[in-house]
Amino acid sequence: MSVRVAAVQIGPIEGDPEATVAKAEHWLDKAGEAGVQLAVFPEGYLPGYTEIQEAKQSGSEDALAEVLGSLEPIPGPATDRIAAKAREHETLVAFGMLARGENGGRPTNASVLFGADGSIVNVHRKVHLTPAYEAPDFDSGAEFNVTDTPIGPLGNMVCADFTLPETSRVLAIKGARILCGSVAAFYLPPPEPRENLRHLYDYSHTSPTRALDNSVFMVMANMCGINAGLEFFGVSRIIAPSGKILAQGAEGAGNEELVIADLDIADLDGGMPFRMIDRRRPDLYGDLLTPNPDAASVDWRR
Repeated sequence: MSVRVAAVQIGPIEGDPEATVAKAEHWLDKAGEAGVQLAVFPEGYLPGYTEIQEAKQSGSEDALAEVLGSLEPIPGPATDRIAAKAREHETLVAFGMLARGENGGRPTNASVLFGADGSIVNVHRKVHLTPAYEAPDFDSGAEFNVTDTPIGPLGNMVCADFTLPETSRVLAIKGARILCGSVAAFYLPPPEPRENLRHLYDYSHTSPTRALDNSVFMVMANMCGINAGLEFFGVSRIIAPSGKILAQGAEGAGNEELVIADLDIADLDGGMPFRMIDRRRPDLYGDLLTPNPDAASVDWRR
């Protein structure tokens, strides 16, 4: 079965959530016209990071609380609009958004998976929070779910979740055939070396090794543009189980685009002699559950 997928490499419109959702609708129309069956948006696309970072930099707890309290809930008006577009084009959509906390709790960084009928079929809440930008103001998720869909079992995760190999492995063990990644990777501002995070992005977040080791396809959508004073550089990737990069977006803040590839879902060995994941020896891996030697000194919320 051939499946057309797209990484939607775009960025939000600063200070205008309404226009940001309208922009997403426009790009979903473009995806629908291109016959896309799965569209993946970047991390935190709605509403972006500008207002949160400005509030944090102001040092005002009231200002930060006001911004966090203004985030959209799931479900809510924004997800209703994305759902309508998913239903109109019969497209699965993984939509990245910063979401209002439930029952008065702290917000979460979410990837909302919509079925082709517009229903919300999974909400993944980012498990591995990014220091300074999310922790300690956001709550961490605590689940890795696989969702059955007409194009096969999908797992959706957010950005730093892909930097830990255990997370994609868990989804693969649970039967995922396609991993959808919503990412917001940017060049580090001075005095940090500009390319440091790009290096992490290439060799961890969107590493072909993740696809090869787990015998899965990966659709990784990175944000593109200037937001919160940061340059989000694109280079979205669609990767085959062989580790081959099937499609890659252009690099740079001005390169918004649909990054599209056609996947042969039956080709889960990617032309390799065998599927790497089939050679696992779970009977020998008990030590993976052992805490790091220095775990007591590490606060995962920061």
